[in-house]
Amino acid sequence: MKKLLFFMAAFLFFGCTTIQENINMVNCKYSLLQVEPTDFNFTSINMDVIMGITNVSKTAAAAVKRFDGDLIVNDINIAKLAFKDVKVEPNSTLNKKIPLEIPIASLGKLAGQISMRSASVVYKVNGTMYFSTPLGEVGIPVTLYKDNLK
Repeated sequence: MKKLLFFMAAFLFFGCTTIQENINMVNCKYSLLQVEPTDFNFTSINMDVIMGITNVSKTAAAAVKRFDGDLIVNDINIAKLAFKDVKVEPNSTLNKKIPLEIPIASLGKLAGQISMRSASVVYKVNGTMYFSTPLGEVGIPVTLYKDNLK
């Protein structure tokens, strides 16, 4: 009987911790810090997208189970991006690097658009953060913008 009570207490404690970490992740501040090419060849371009996640809680960590989204450049969907199992400590910022491999074929429309207009580039990340709850995963939409990254 004591073991059962111990396991129930441990389940409730860890369940509450996870719920608090999920609530904190919803309250985090998100920013698109950088989109930087790292390598290219005739078939693809490798890029790093760096997303800043700031946990504003001073006492508890924030956690996200997974993120699924799209990198959109000048209203053209360029690539899918995703990450899993991120934890941000209290009152701190995590710069999450997301590596991408983008086929050259998907950039054709974008290259023509930039050459016909100015070299202005608007980056957008549109996606969903998923959190674990006792009832399953719950998704929260996230949209980030950045103009003329350098």
